[in-house]
Amino acid sequence: MTKTEEKRGYMKIISQYPHINIFLCRNEIWDIERLYSIWRKENLLLKVNCYSGKYVFKQINGPDKMLEAEKMKEFKQAYPEITPEIIISEDNAYLMEFIDGKSFFEIPPEEKISRMLTCGVILGRTYRNGSHTTRDIRESVKKSFEKYRKKAAAYFSDSELRLQDFNIFNSVPAQTSHNDLNAANLLFDKGIKLIDASKEEFNDVARDVGRYCASTFFNNYDYFGNNKKHSLDIASAFLSSFDESILERARYFIGESFLSFINFDTKTTPKGTLKKLAINMLTKKQPIIKSLEECI
Repeated sequence: MTKTEEKRGYMKIISQYPHINIFLCRNEIWDIERLYSIWRKENLLLKVNCYSGKYVFKQINGPDKMLEAEKMKEFKQAYPEITPEIIISEDNAYLMEFIDGKSFFEIPPEEKISRMLTCGVILGRTYRNGSHTTRDIRESVKKSFEKYRKKAAAYFSDSELRLQDFNIFNSVPAQTSHNDLNAANLLFDKGIKLIDASKEEFNDVARDVGRYCASTFFNNYDYFGNNKKHSLDIASAFLSSFDESILERARYFIGESFLSFINFDTKTTPKGTLKKLAINMLTKKQPIIKSLEECI
């Protein structure tokens, strides 16, 4: 298929969304190229170059077709400085500004620690802003844990990871959170921008902190040569800007992340390492870095 034929095919898809199509045509499209997601292969991402600027068209073909754009708008309202502009949402697609940034996977190794330090500072400052009421999310977190524990049952004995204490979630600030913050969903430009937020049952900004820490730590170790020190330094740099109340809950979500990772393919790391990481983070009340260090 030629580039011209590809462009025609993409234009045909965009034309299914009249409001998005009108906006882009008015701004005079001169090129369209496909962007590829690291994990969510079912969705269609297009970079649309217009004379007025660059945009990303996203068609969501997964189970939550109507929810992601809604969540991105909510997240944008709560944290405008770290969220791309959402221009139009229509059915199972939306259009947002293109961020000319790099994900964690694209950052040179020698820049990762400093970038993660900056990321932690910005995210820590953003999530500290304002005063919030609190809510009890213990039951929601328990359901989340039980779901991941059930999916990972083949890797654990019946007695492992059964008794969990969720009391640290009895009074959590009622803040909007991203809910799917992984190594591919945060882009580094001059600062940071978060994409692909998820509409889930409960919010806790500590979940964002824990998931991003687990994702960058483990993917750096798994993808880039099993460098233990570099991976630990990345995690330490990122976590250094968060207060103890967030870190205590983030420890749980780091462990829950490892519990979920165990069901996905790894590049170089045995599943037994993920099992140890999950058990350590979910059962040992000690500094996060120490629990990570003991397992790799």
